[in-house]
Amino acid sequence: MSKPVVDAAAWMERFGMLPPPGGTILCAVSGGRDSVCLLDYLWRLGQERGFSVAAAHLNHGMRPTAQRDEELVRRLCRQRDIPFYTEKVDVYALCDAWRLTVEETGRRARYEFLRRTAASIGAAFIATAHHREDQAETVLLQLLRGTGPQGLAGIPPVREGIIRPLLDTPRAAIDAYIAAHDLPYVTDETNLDTHYARNRLRLEIMPQLLTINPSAPDHICRTADILRAENDYLDAQAAALLPDTGTALPCHTLLSAPAALRPRMLRLLAERLPVGKKDFSAAHYQALEMLAQTGGTLSLPGGAAAVCRQGTLTLAVPAVISPEETPLRPGDNRVGAWHIRLGDTPAPGALAVRPGAWSVRPWRREDGLTLPGSRGRRSLKRLLAERGVPPEQRDAVPVFCLAGQAAAVPGVGVDASAVPEQPGNTIYIQLF
Repeated sequence: MSKPVVDAAAWMERFGMLPPPGGTILCAVSGGRDSVCLLDYLWRLGQERGFSVAAAHLNHGMRPTAQRDEELVRRLCRQRDIPFYTEKVDVYALCDAWRLTVEETGRRARYEFLRRTAASIGAAFIATAHHREDQAETVLLQLLRGTGPQGLAGIPPVREGIIRPLLDTPRAAIDAYIAAHDLPYVTDETNLDTHYARNRLRLEIMPQLLTINPSAPDHICRTADILRAENDYLDAQAAALLPDTGTALPCHTLLSAPAALRPRMLRLLAERLPVGKKDFSAAHYQALEMLAQTGGTLSLPGGAAAVCRQGTLTLAVPAVISPEETPLRPGDNRVGAWHIRLGDTPAPGALAVRPGAWSVRPWRREDGLTLPGSRGRRSLKRLLAERGVPPEQRDAVPVFCLAGQAAAVPGVGVDASAVPEQPGNTIYIQLF
């Protein structure tokens, strides 16, 4: 048998991609040339280095040949006694549910499947078959879209348990490996569709660049390596200026930092949000820096928001609330993000009210309360402000209504009309 023409062992050692003895790498296998090469290579390397490989294939069902692809991967694994895991998904249905493009939905579904499978089998890593030309194409696409050093650093060799053993391997070496080992593979017909930007770059633009410099992919990848190292250093400098936890940052800390670090500080802060930093752009970071100077509020992607008040910039995701008035029953109630308990036993912080038809909803601008001992009805907006509840947090405050009228608000009080008329005839409303 010919000597393998792919040798990624040194690359894997350099970036810590090799699992411990007895460990497992889960290989993402579409059935295409690159992933078939990676699966076979890891299977052979594992026999030498004492680790095992498993294969995962997600059947999107988007092409008539999808079942053919799954069967090819299944057959390869059976021949090598490689554990094989597969699932089918309806990408178009997920598009509607997730409100993403077909491409974004397919990618998200694939990585969710890979991570779920890796967790179930205890795999140390998930391996994907990105190679050197993929890296060069990614860098060029990022450049065309407009990006900074992070985007120009391209695909990272390792990130969050995902490894790319072939990232330093040229496509020609993969072709030679496939031929040397007589490996079958399938071709995705959509890879020839030049309506997709990456396909057009690969099929039309890259050949032109190679006529100018045959080593263009190598040089582009070398530039990405340099920028990745520099980007990691700058990120470390930016991270050192942030609080250890949370999504609040003193404005003076941000504005006194070097200008080159400010967008990085804001990006790292945004990554702490439950929605992550997806869809954040340079324009959002510029707006956040301006907000730190002027104060106020700003809407952000993913339903997040920024507030600058009293010298602190805070990023937050509003609580999920119920948009409609919801009746409450005795015992525990789950309404949106609220956990509410109605009972007849006193509890710390509970609101003591008269029995009746109680319900809950978000506050409204017209809401008001007449608190016992007060000189009359006052707006809930003013009452919340007096108690230090900022505008951006008011939507998360539940208003308890008696017979449809605002009657009790945690942290504010109970309307005089809802105060128990006699001892022992009391309901206690507790918010968790």
